[in-house]
Amino acid sequence: MNLRKILMVIGILLIVSGVGVIIWFFTQNHISEVKMQENTDEFMSSLKNLTIAEKPTEKILVGDTTGVLEFPSFDNYRVAIKEGTSNYILSIAAGHMTNTEQVWDSSGTCAIAAHNNTFFKNVKDFKVGEKIIVYTRTGVYEYIIYLKKIIEPTDFSVLNDVPGQKTLTLITCNFSGTKRIIVMGKGGEKISEPQDI
Repeated sequence: MNLRKILMVIGILLIVSGVGVIIWFFTQNHISEVKMQENTDEFMSSLKNLTIAEKPTEKILVGDTTGVLEFPSFDNYRVAIKEGTSNYILSIAAGHMTNTEQVWDSSGTCAIAAHNNTFFKNVKDFKVGEKIIVYTRTGVYEYIIYLKKIIEPTDFSVLNDVPGQKTLTLITCNFSGTKRIIVMGKGGEKISEPQDI
């Protein structure tokens, strides 16, 4: 086999493998879109009978719905918040990390996680200065985004309290799942009494 034939075979193999990668990428993207739509449909139907924990003083159990996030920058997109971050909880809502403060607490960091291909698909697109609204039975709270960064999965410093500041930290993965995208908001001021949503 001469050099020309070898190069032709290599070229054909590269084209075939390139087409295979493109087909794989679009298949994975389609699977993600279908899953996201299924989760969105389930979430929207769950909003009809949403029961948020009645008072901040009552014991919050894993799986309880504690509030709803609203993203004004993304057509007021809403996401239910449930207590805990198990695979099941993250398949139907955003999950509050149980070792962090609640949204209605007077200080500290409240951390909420969700998958980047479902409920936190827009988190990577947030910009500093944009708002996040949180609805709870104790009232409606507003946070202003002041920081967005990418960290290693082993970096838990974003869960630490910021002295003198009430913080909301949203956590999701990047596209490859090798890093974490972090969006941090500050303020957490109560802007209204509880509202029906």
